[in-house]
Amino acid sequence: MSTVFWGQADVQPHRSRYWLNAKTKDSEPEVFAAQVETVCTLYAYAPVLHQLGGHVVSCDELTAIQALERIAPTQPMQPGQVERREFEYIRHGTVSLIANFEVATGRVIAASLGPTRN
Repeated sequence: MSTVFWGQADVQPHRSRYWLNAKTKDSEPEVFAAQVETVCTLYAYAPVLHQLGGHVVSCDELTAIQALERIAPTQPMQPGQVERREFEYIRHGTVSLIANFEVATGRVIAASLGPTRN
């Protein structure tokens, strides 16, 4: 009975997506626009600054990445069927990834993969 209901309603409760609600943009749009313009301008001039001996460096971090291992291999998508992943996993802790790269060349200057942000 429940299968018929979900099919008729065209609802797929097993599927989900993430989205980001940028609160800064909505509360102060002029400030946000000025900040975006500053960063974009700096990135646009990065090659010129690099030729003059300057460096524009971008730092990005992704902390608390879960090191997970699925207990069964993922089954690939087939006609009429989505990719299937085992929901059970073995947890191997967390890691943090921090990468610094030169904007003009895209070269990673210093990458750090470790247990914490320190």
